[in-house]
Amino acid sequence: MPLFSVTIPAFKPTFLAETIDSVLAQEFSDFELIIVNDASPYDIDGVVCRYTDPRIRYYTNATNCGARNVVDNWNICLSYAKGEYVCCIGDDDTLTPTYLADFAELIRKYPKVDLLHARSVIIDDKSRIVRELELRPEWESVYSLIWNPRNTHLGDFMFRTSQLRSQGGFYKLPYGWAADDLSAFTAAMDNGCCNTQRVGFCYRGNAESISHDMSCIDDKIRAYQHWGDWMQRFLQRQPDNANDCQLRQLIADNRQHYVEAHIDDMVEWDIRKQPMRRTLFWLINHKKFDISTRRYLRSMAKGLKHRFFS
Repeated sequence: MPLFSVTIPAFKPTFLAETIDSVLAQEFSDFELIIVNDASPYDIDGVVCRYTDPRIRYYTNATNCGARNVVDNWNICLSYAKGEYVCCIGDDDTLTPTYLADFAELIRKYPKVDLLHARSVIIDDKSRIVRELELRPEWESVYSLIWNPRNTHLGDFMFRTSQLRSQGGFYKLPYGWAADDLSAFTAAMDNGCCNTQRVGFCYRGNAESISHDMSCIDDKIRAYQHWGDWMQRFLQRQPDNANDCQLRQLIADNRQHYVEAHIDDMVEWDIRKQPMRRTLFWLINHKKFDISTRRYLRSMAKGLKHRFFS
């Protein structure tokens, strides 16, 4: 069995060849590449059939999971994985050549850890680096993973396959919103998380991604509220050292603020994009989402200011 299963839930072909090429260019060769076509209307077959590498396994879903149920396709990918560790990357993301090699070294040093994380960059549609994300410690507890500021995506993480399956697979939330966080936190619960020190993952911040789609903002807000509920349950655990006890208290003190700040940011962004229509929508509906009038007015003012005066 391979050490790693790299999985790609595929729907759009635009960058898929570049994604596949980056996987096959890995310096560490003990892996399989699983591509699952989510019954796409686009020519995914035409891209994949160009490759003859025996490490590639290709499957097509009988029916489309869809964007709202994208986590279902993540878990279909997981079901095919034979590797001891598994990751799930987007069909437009890329890997640096050392992505798997650096993970293999961390596994050698920390054999009990169930979750690994790659340092990342954000790239644009031309594959140019837009931003390099923060350097994290080589090892950290789940409390550090939750508390310390970070910008992560699903493909940053490599999971021990058996652990991910034992926790029920990837955590399911609509559009995968916050699902990567909760999947990672659960996997790091007992043995923490190891982080690569070199950049390994390149997240493509293109305008077609779910991250930029505000038509599903209702589900995204509910996902953050679910995140807060999950965190409240998590905080019933008691750490076994003083440092984690301090981090746990910080998380507890700031949990509600974190949830509200993320929701308010989404409302602000929504108003920026369609100021007249969405200002009215949130005026009518803000209380339905447990957003106070004060928070709504603040988000509205920031959104309109940015749209018209920046």
